[in-house]
Amino acid sequence: MLWGQIEGRLLAMLEGCANLTLEQLNQTTQVWINSEYHNKVHSETRQSPKSRYLAATDLSRPCPSSEALREAFTAQIKRSQRRSDGTVSLQRVRFEIPSRYRHLTQLCLRYASWDLSHVYLCDERSGQLQARLYPQDKHRNADGKRKRQSPLLDHAPTPSAYGHDGTMAPLMQQLMERHEASGRPAAYLPKDEGPVQGGDRHE
Repeated sequence: MLWGQIEGRLLAMLEGCANLTLEQLNQTTQVWINSEYHNKVHSETRQSPKSRYLAATDLSRPCPSSEALREAFTAQIKRSQRRSDGTVSLQRVRFEIPSRYRHLTQLCLRYASWDLSHVYLCDERSGQLQARLYPQDKHRNADGKRKRQSPLLDHAPTPSAYGHDGTMAPLMQQLMERHEASGRPAAYLPKDEGPVQGGDRHE
């Protein structure tokens, strides 16, 4: 009923147009609805459709991103890593595993069976994606060059008392500055050992 009224009013305004095309009809309909119909006060609601829509409760939900939608339609499977070349087989296609995961024997993958262009390594417990996997490039691997392997993820860095630039660690530096600011004497008196027999004095 409502669309019939809109159509009747719109066609009445287009009666004088000769050779009206579908493209022109679509364009004029869109313009008239947005500029006229949506802003005209309705006789029953006493509001324009636009004002009534904006005043109503928003029940819409944001659309997920393309990556989230792609992940939602993936299956989770387990595969064994081939230690000889660091790959896994998926639907007769070899995928390379990043070298930082070379110590893992069992891998958890997420993929869509109809689209092998997006295959991911994921955490089995949380389901969080860890890395995207790519098909093995046999032509590139045939050149004999090998990429430097990344550190293993489960190996924590060895703590050191010194920074990478050879300076004292920040915590020790802070303790030294606090001790010097206190004005307390040293816990020992340096002793002059004198010249070392058969050599120079040690500094």
